[in-house]
Amino acid sequence: MCDTFAVGERRTSRGSWIFAKNSDREPDEVHLVVSLPRKEYRRDQDLRCTYITIPQARNTHAVLLCKPFWIWGAEMGLNERGVVIGNEALFTKKKPEKSPGLIGMDLVRLGLERAGTAREAADVIAGLLRRHGQGGVCGYRDRKFAYMNSFLIMDRTEIVVLETVGRDYALKSYQDCAAISNGITLGNDWKKSSLPWGTNLQMYSDPFMTYFSGSRRRREQVMDRISAAGGAFCVDSAFEILRGHRGDRPFTGLNHDVCMHAAEPLIRRSHTTGSLVAELDASSGFRIFVTAGSSPCLTPFKPVLPLKMPAGVDQGGPRYSDDSYWWRHEAFRIQAEMRLTEVQGPLLKEIRELEGQYCTNIPFSPWEGADRALLSASEEAFFRSSALEASWLQAMKSMDRDARPLHNAFWKSIARRNHVPFD
Repeated sequence: MCDTFAVGERRTSRGSWIFAKNSDREPDEVHLVVSLPRKEYRRDQDLRCTYITIPQARNTHAVLLCKPFWIWGAEMGLNERGVVIGNEALFTKKKPEKSPGLIGMDLVRLGLERAGTAREAADVIAGLLRRHGQGGVCGYRDRKFAYMNSFLIMDRTEIVVLETVGRDYALKSYQDCAAISNGITLGNDWKKSSLPWGTNLQMYSDPFMTYFSGSRRRREQVMDRISAAGGAFCVDSAFEILRGHRGDRPFTGLNHDVCMHAAEPLIRRSHTTGSLVAELDASSGFRIFVTAGSSPCLTPFKPVLPLKMPAGVDQGGPRYSDDSYWWRHEAFRIQAEMRLTEVQGPLLKEIRELEGQYCTNIPFSPWEGADRALLSASEEAFFRSSALEASWLQAMKSMDRDARPLHNAFWKSIARRNHVPFD
């Protein structure tokens, strides 16, 4: 389960465009942050996506991707032209094709690599969808998990919501704000579609799966928080929405938390494994912030520059590794997960202080910006975040775990399965 939203220049304090997304995946599914340069290809070259091979484009844009380690595509990302895309699983009466096709995450990356505007990205995704269909397993360990997709696409002029059913699509453009979750949001008010005029997209929704996804409640929370900010929305506002919980027990209930905590393998089985906030100014500047680790309520957002990414954020596989920033954070995060009652409040205070130093006032930078002060700030933010976790790991040795035996047993099994250091 995931949440994605964007806020246009009319509602932001800087007159900028802000995109934000949590990637909710299986709890031990490593989430990488990778930066790839623009490339030129031969006319007859092919491209291997997650499951199928398609013709490669002659030229691709430089991209920054946030992605599950085992998938070619990405959950969210942005390109050098200022296009930002995130996708959401949709549960519909029409099921994915049985033969392999493109999955939603492939389409996110393809849209970023091939499009220079939000509208171009929507056209790229719709065209590829019509030619290749969507089909293929989208789960990491759950090899039966497959779904349709919706996309939120933003540039410096508009926000486009693109929702798909099979090889069909519908889209609508927004100027102020938009949010998508794991439910269809468009009815018959779309502006462009491959479906007959007047078709109500809601007729395709699977009501059972959509209800248990908790998407309506989460989207309402996001839209309410955006509205409450008025015209003063900023990246700090986005951080707070992405780490939002409905109560003090974020691992209970029917998936109503924007910051998702897994707790068992049936209902609460999704976990926020990575988060992205991107801000675009009116010309060509970027401010890009990632957690590079799971649970944004337990780790700071940190600035990154595509030209030089922090060490270890693009590393990680199916087992714990010291070379992987994601896995090193996970060794801390699992311990904190079991002590949320005592840890979460004071830790979050320190997290916000760190974000205030390294995120709130950092200037916009061009895509290939190499300003030494900005590169130093990025490196220092990651260093300070790791130091914060090391300090808390030491402090937690003297703290009792919360009296939640089933929840704790679930996370102990996750740690054991992946050889995560665990006391």
